[in-house]
Parts: sequence; structure tokens; C-alpha cells
Amino acid sequence: MSDAFPRPAPGAKAAKICGILAILCALTCIGFPIAILLGIVALVQQAKAKRLAKAEPQSYLPVPATGLVTGIIGLVLPVVMLPFVGIVGAIAIPALLSQRERAREVAVQAMVEAAQRKAELIVADLHAKAPGQIPSQDGVIQALSGDPGILAFRNPYNPSAPAFKRGKEGGLGTVTVHPDMEEVGGVTTWSIKFRGTLRHGGQERLIEAEVITHTQEKVQGRTEDGWEVVHPPTEAPAVPPAEPR
Repeated sequence: MSDAFPRPAPGAKAAKICGILAILCALTCIGFPIAILLGIVALVQQAKAKRLAKAEPQSYLPVPATGLVTGIIGLVLPVVMLPFVGIVGAIAIPALLSQRERAREVAVQAMVEAAQRKAELIVADLHAKAPGQIPSQDGVIQALSGDPGILAFRNPYNPSAPAFKRGKEGGLGTVTVHPDMEEVGGVTTWSIKFRGTLRHGGQERLIEAEVITHTQEKVQGRTEDGWEVVHPPTEAPAVPPAEPR
């Protein structure tokens, strides 16, 4: 029966399958070690099948060279393609990292601008509801902190770190908000200031924005809106007129 119906030698089919899989792994560029291992297995199985077919030619069919060829290709391809993969990786990886950093920068800038626009709307709404009254800086900041759009902020550098908080100092990717007052040339300006920290060119950089809530100007002991000035500017004493001789 064995002479009438010779069968494929054990290992011939395994060599063919392992060789084909080795080529596929090498072409995908993600399984170089697996491709090399499968190529070795294909060659070993091919040698085993040839040895059995040679020892018992009446029982086994001649072993085709498919396993040998695919096994060799599976071994050679990773070695040939590895330098090309390295070159492509050297070009693509820095570009991808640069794009990721750029996306983070844009995200921080967008959060600062969104917080500034929201603060402007809150201040305008307070002025409309109570004309002539000074908006509370703390009230504006509290309204910002509870706004759903602000609460939806996410830190692009560290998702577990806060994206928006009150204060002057914040970590990378955090937008901070704090009240501020500045007096220049007799004009006092109250404002809400925003600050976002991002990384640009390997160094940290600040993005700042400001929303003015109100201003006051000293005019003859009073502000332009009628508020008393605590320390009005001193005036030079009047010189009495000279007495006629």
C-alpha cells in the first residue's frame, strides 16, 4: 500500500507554511524576530522532510523546494529591510513627536482663548445686569470655575493634572486664573489674568491673556465714576496776592 500511495514527507507542509508566514511577518515590518524564527523552523522542517524522503523513497513523495525557498526568503528579508526601516523610523518618529507637541501647544492656546472669551461674556453680562456697579473679580472667577465649558478642559500633557485652576502658578498644560490690579499714570485697572504653560522647542513658555473688569481714574479727588479717592493728589498751596504798597 505504501508503494502504491506515497505520501508527502513529514515536515514538508510545515516548512512551506512556516516559510510563507516568515515572509508575511517580514513584509509587515513588525515581526522581524518572528520572521527569522519561522524561517529557521522552515529550513529545519525542510531538511527533515528531505532526509525522510531520501531514506524511504517508496513511502514519501519527493520534497518540493517551496519550504527551502520561502525559509531562505523569510530569513533574508528582515536583514535586508532592517536598514530601510531604521531610516524611515529616523525620519518619521521625530516628525510624529513634533506633531504631537504642536497639537499640545494648540490645545493650551485654545484653552486660554476659550477662558478669556468666557470671562469677557461674564463681565459684559454683569455690566448689563447692574450698570454702574463694579463687577466682582472673585465672582467672575467663580463663574468661570463652574462653567461647563471650562470644566471640560483636559490637560494635554498630563490627563491626571488639572487643566484649569485659580492661582498664578500652574504646571505644564494648566491654565491659571487670578485677579490683578495695576495703577499707571493715575489710572487704576482691575482685570482677570490668564496664564497657560506649554512646551515649545524643548523649553517651557507662557501664554498670557487678560480681561479688564473696570478702570478708575483720579480726577480732583474723585474718580471719573464718582468714587472717592482714598489718597487724592496733593495740590500746591495757593500763593497770596501781594499787598499794594
